[in-house]
Amino acid sequence: MDATAPPTGLDFGVFLDVRRDQQPHHAARIEAHLRVEATGTGPRDEMPALDVALVLALDVSAARREPAAAALAAALRGLPDGVSFAVLGGADAHGEPARCYPLGDRWALAGTREKRRAAFSAGSVAPASGDRPPPGYRTWLAAARTLFAERPLPLRHLLLITDGSGDDPAGHDALRAELDRCAGVFTADVLAVGGDWDPAPLLAVVETLYGDAAHTPDRFAPAVAEAVRRLRRVRSPELPLVVTARPAVRAVELAETAPHAQRLTPVHAPGEPRRTLFPTHRWEPGVRDYLLTVHADASTDPLGELLQLVSVRIADTTAPLVVRWLPPGVAVAAGGGGETLQAMNAATRMRTALDRGYAALDPLSRSEAEQHFGTAVRLATEMGADWVLEVVRKVADIVDGAHGVVRLAPAVDRGTVRRGRLDLATGHRLELSGPAGGTPRPCPDCRRPGGPRARYCIACGRRL
Repeated sequence: MDATAPPTGLDFGVFLDVRRDQQPHHAARIEAHLRVEATGTGPRDEMPALDVALVLALDVSAARREPAAAALAAALRGLPDGVSFAVLGGADAHGEPARCYPLGDRWALAGTREKRRAAFSAGSVAPASGDRPPPGYRTWLAAARTLFAERPLPLRHLLLITDGSGDDPAGHDALRAELDRCAGVFTADVLAVGGDWDPAPLLAVVETLYGDAAHTPDRFAPAVAEAVRRLRRVRSPELPLVVTARPAVRAVELAETAPHAQRLTPVHAPGEPRRTLFPTHRWEPGVRDYLLTVHADASTDPLGELLQLVSVRIADTTAPLVVRWLPPGVAVAAGGGGETLQAMNAATRMRTALDRGYAALDPLSRSEAEQHFGTAVRLATEMGADWVLEVVRKVADIVDGAHGVVRLAPAVDRGTVRRGRLDLATGHRLELSGPAGGTPRPCPDCRRPGGPRARYCIACGRRL
């Protein structure tokens, strides 16, 4: 992973918002709101089709085979010319995914004739042998991983179209292990048809493989076209956020809060103990918000001085995290930064409560669901997040929004609940104002960028 190469067609702005004055402690915990703004540059707005490898997997029962095959044919006719693609559907006598197209090769290149042939072949998708359920999600993922190993293009993406009828006796742990093998190899979207699927494994797929999940009608060709358009808006398939810390920092953590909620896995650079890489994926123009947590030992730091604890970098853009340890007996004053951090934490609690409320409805636990929905409604009312109120009203009546009092409807449709969980995963976001930035200044000795108010270099320790 190259942490320094800038992506094609993107410029970045990096902003950190933190409460500047902090109480010193040998195990101090500092939280900051990190915002990354990506702006598109250059003449094109989408990834060239020749850089895209796409696997479509049709995971449906025999009862849904015919309408699904017709929708698949329409989706294949609409692929952009130049995309490398392969289609899986049905299963052979051994329960392995059957190849639908191409039949004589591993991959096809989308063009007028090739797409016509693929659409014709979609009608021959057979159900699993002996009327058995189709393969489970783990099997489709493993088959896609094998295919992508032979097509090392910049964008490798699985589009899994499922009605949830697949069977995998190996269970959740085997799915988790396969997802770990697929992470970093390709990304994935899930289109769920019908209403009999379990949202939990679908969400595990898209959260691990950096995709989106959505419910779609049986005629899913428009949803496939939109997924491909969304995929081609990606300007950089993978970029690391690089956090460089001063020696007093013991550990750093990074979690994305919007547009998706996910904790990022750190990768430590060999021979560089103070430099941590957090891989991120599928960058396109837009805004992402993160919670940065820094654990530091302030016992030997000077008091009352502005100190740069870490710097955060993506591509060639850097922002510093600067704090000041207060002397004993000095209270932390109001203001001084951190305002958007409070809003982001409240938004995260709201989203978590909303998700837990939906989880409590499947299976039904009325009192627990009302408690979580009430928390979400109270926070949404305070922040003006009207979309949360609309989501809750699909399953409950809001009695008192300011105090978080809700009452579930007498009957809650399970399909509505499951669709709601998928919709939450695709991301509504609270608009937060961007933290105020500053112009970094480099150290005169080692040229490491530092904050405009930093007093010491984070790399060599020189007083600035």
